[in-house]
Amino acid sequence: MKHSITCQCEHRFDVEIPEEVNLDQNEAAIDELCNGTFLTIVCPSCDTPLKPEFPLTIEWPSHHTYLQVLPEFDRNGFYRNQVKTKPHAEVVIGYPEAADRIMVLKEGLDPIVIEALKYYLLLKADETNPEAEATAWFTGRAGDVLEFHVHGLRNDEVAVSKVPFAIYSKTEGEYHKNPDSEPFKSLRWGPYISVQNLLRPELE
Repeated sequence: MKHSITCQCEHRFDVEIPEEVNLDQNEAAIDELCNGTFLTIVCPSCDTPLKPEFPLTIEWPSHHTYLQVLPEFDRNGFYRNQVKTKPHAEVVIGYPEAADRIMVLKEGLDPIVIEALKYYLLLKADETNPEAEATAWFTGRAGDVLEFHVHGLRNDEVAVSKVPFAIYSKTEGEYHKNPDSEPFKSLRWGPYISVQNLLRPELE
């Protein structure tokens, strides 16, 4: 679909943005999602790389995955049931979450367990700096270690947290034993699994 984009240099131009991507048919998109270059648009006037967000559907049949990617500006509307979601689709909000989810699935991990680990990391971050608005992202697996990056603890710094896979396995066992216990229950909001659900605004 064609969209109009206005760069910070005030140049306005049209670009063709796909509405759907099938990762089995477009394997290059997997790496682009994981390295953050997916759908990066370069302004033809000033060469500034832009990362606009538009609604997108990601299909990955070999991983039994059907994701509806909502733009970040739709977050509050989603929580207020003002955004239409697709039947049988899991929701992620924002391209960074889409990239995070694809990386999790690529490693054969369970998204809700990874989100629970993020929750524990953010609790620890809050103890370190209660004033920080930290975010946590899964960045990959190296052998028996899962790596997460925690942003926001300090300006222009990223904290690297390495979580032993044994802790993932323990958390996975707790989830399967009692999926309605916390934090697992609060990590899901309808079709949306994310630690961000614990930060959702109070709705009237």
